[in-house]
Amino acid sequence: MNLREFSKITGIPISTISKALGDYEDVNINTKNNIIALAKKYKYVPNIYAKTLASGFNFSVGLVLPLTFNQLQKLTIIEFIQKVYSKLNAIGIPVVMIFAKNRKEEIDAYNKLINFHKVRLIILYDIKQKDKRIDYLDKNNINYVTWGRCNKNFNKYTWIDEDIEHSSNLAVEYILSRGHTKIGYIDSFIKTNYFILRKKYFIKSLKNNNIKINRSFFINGNINQKLQIKTKDKIKKMLIKNNEITILLVSSHVFAINAIEACSELNKKIGKDISLISFDTNVLESLAPDITTIRQPITKIINNLVKLIQSKMKNIDKNFHYLYKSKLVVKKSVKKLN
Repeated sequence: MNLREFSKITGIPISTISKALGDYEDVNINTKNNIIALAKKYKYVPNIYAKTLASGFNFSVGLVLPLTFNQLQKLTIIEFIQKVYSKLNAIGIPVVMIFAKNRKEEIDAYNKLINFHKVRLIILYDIKQKDKRIDYLDKNNINYVTWGRCNKNFNKYTWIDEDIEHSSNLAVEYILSRGHTKIGYIDSFIKTNYFILRKKYFIKSLKNNNIKINRSFFINGNINQKLQIKTKDKIKKMLIKNNEITILLVSSHVFAINAIEACSELNKKIGKDISLISFDTNVLESLAPDITTIRQPITKIINNLVKLIQSKMKNIDKNFHYLYKSKLVVKKSVKKLN
């Protein structure tokens, strides 16, 4: 049954039905309850256009893809978005995606999603502790779901995120179980929240295990495509200067590729002359299948993100959260020391 048929059988104007089922405030509560009861009786389910008429927003979600990402990041996030897009479309939630050349264009793109496309919800990822996108959306009273958390009160918005303390402990415990205590750490210049937390909990885990912190064992990589060679060279310099390092812990699959190249150029065979373990989505499974990883459960992330979006779309004033745990995937890249 469509809206027009439901209106005819009940004798209630289309606009009143749309507003009532869209939870519009200018509809009397008794009228609203009556329409809801009739909708159940006649098995009428409002479609996306009826909801749009009521709320002034499409029942769609929007996201922005920055072209500032390097090639590997783009491939990773596009594959992720495609899977989310497919699942949302299968349940009748359209997705609007806009590309942005730089940070200024990114904010302009969010403005376009809000004011032109009238999306009901924004998906954000690559979250910073203080994120200007979130400030902008909060200022404009636009709802969003984030993959990752910022420094805002966790109960004040909807998010899905990794239990990063668990992941860091998992990495350190495995490294120590293999006899390694001289650990080189490859961090990031980019102050995305997950990079900050990975380093924080790595150091915390070392302290908890009475492992001395050596700052010369830390370097910052850069995800910018043009600076990838510099990241590789910095890894090489760290290994040459600190030849006591027996293992590298890498904060992202992006830098893992740099680390593999650096070791190769130094004629260090991974798993024999030097060990390596990396945090990962599921990229290294295909690009570097012999590398031990702390891998995020991508299928579980996608399924639960879609559930969060559904819940938020139905209950726009409520917030929902999901914290997932990554797992250790042991391959051949971490040597057992005597």
